[in-house]
This record gives sequence, structure tokens and C-alpha cells, in this order.
Amino acid sequence: MEHHISGRLRWDTTKAAQPGWLLFLDGQPGDAPRMLPEYDTSLPREASHAEVARLIEEMLDRETGHRPQHVQLTQSEDGPVYYFVATDEGPA
Repeated sequence: MEHHISGRLRWDTTKAAQPGWLLFLDGQPGDAPRMLPEYDTSLPREASHAEVARLIEEMLDRETGHRPQHVQLTQSEDGPVYYFVATDEGPA
């Protein structure tokens, strides 16, 4: 059975001294997205889609203890925001 996790990754500049990436996971319909704890990364704002996908994989691995097999990204037009769906094959 295929499992998926969706959410968004956003470049955060509220900490002017240390901007970085924040990952938000979608919950059930009507629930607010859940922000994962900050993740130390040196990945720049101008990172490639492949680098961003690897970062999402790493952040989800740290949160769930399992690295997804595939991450599909869509970049938002209003800045460095990526919407994603991470998929993984699991037991039926």
C-alpha cells in the first residue's frame, strides 16, 4: 500500500541573522498544518529542485524515522515556497 505525506517547505527570514527552511506537514482536512522543529541546514535559498527534494527527505526521515522513496515538488510563484507530496511503499 502506498503512503503519502504532503506539506510545504518555506524559506523563513523572520530570523534575520539565520534565515533557513521550515517544513509544514498537512494534517486532516480542517486542521492547521504542523511545523516540524527547526532543522540545521546550509542549503541556500537558491537551491535546485533536486537539493530541495533531498532536504525534504532528510527532514521527514528525522521526523518519522523513515526516508520516503519519492518527493514530488511544485514551486510557488510567490517566493521560495515548495509544495510537496512524499510517497512510500509500505505493507499492504
